Amino acid sequence: MSATRLKHVDTLHVAFGVDEKYLHPMGVTIASIVESNPGLELVFHVFIARISPASRTRLEQLEHLCGRPVHLHLVDELAEIKDPGGGKGQAHISKAAYIRLLIPEALQDVTERVLYLDADILCTGEISELPQLDLGASIAAVVRDAGARSKRAGLERKGFALADYFNSGVLYIDIPRWIASGISERALEKIVDPALNLRYSDQDALNIVLDGQACFIDRGWNHQYGLTGKLKKGKAEMDVPPSTRFVHFIGPMKPWRNWNPHQSKELFLKYQALTPWAGVALDEGFTPREIYVYSRFMYRLMFRQGRWLSGLLWYGRFLRWKHGPSA
Repeated sequence: MSATRLKHVDTLHVAFGVDEKYLHPMGVTIASIVESNPGLELVFHVFIARISPASRTRLEQLEHLCGRPVHLHLVDELAEIKDPGGGKGQAHISKAAYIRLLIPEALQDVTERVLYLDADILCTGEISELPQLDLGASIAAVVRDAGARSKRAGLERKGFALADYFNSGVLYIDIPRWIASGISERALEKIVDPALNLRYSDQDALNIVLDGQACFIDRGWNHQYGLTGKLKKGKAEMDVPPSTRFVHFIGPMKPWRNWNPHQSKELFLKYQALTPWAGVALDEGFTPREIYVYSRFMYRLMFRQGRWLSGLLWYGRFLRWKHGPSA
């Protein structure tokens, strides 16, 4: 699975920066892209610091099942970044988020453009127009963040008055312009600057260094979907516009949580069935701490919805982990 130079104008290169934990949902993301775009020439790139033999085998199987190249890129961990989840409320974000800064330089001899995606995304629409997207003089195409107003305000208090604020989970990058402007290096400087103490770390940093140099495209390319908020409102059905291409499941609740009562779990299972992870339990690999956090969320949700028996069962699970030695 070694990368070769493929610069055909209709080829879309898609890159992910993950850790071992996110290989499973990333594989499902890839399957959703291929299934939704059967005629599109696609090349996938997986950037990871380390990978087990079993996971490497699954990537090779995924390449065979999807009928598209899946190139594995092993990278060194970014040791100088001490706490990738250090911002308040960001403990669910892994160090793999920072691998995206390595992608443009690593692929500069492979393609001139790359689509970076987070691994908590499902493709639900046609994306064949993306390789032909006119970026003008912009370095990247981006989508406005759902919380842009508050995040801009937070950066303004640190001395950065931005024209707008994007979500970094979907980035369509012009690689030569990115490298010429030193975007990765400049972003890394902001991330590790203790005086800035950026709450959203690499996303804040990329917004600062790309301010005025990114073109904003419509929300359908990165429909940010908060499952926690949906469930709190009692909404369990997928309710995205027909024009949606990528559904981005922001926040700690994900569609692959086994106890997720939202319809997104069914959508995830639909695409998982097309991967080497078919039949794998959705809660595989959960830590006791994660079970504690989500059982607390679920018992409160069940009680709010008047589902008392389910609520009591979840409350019992919550108490078990709260008072257990690993909680």
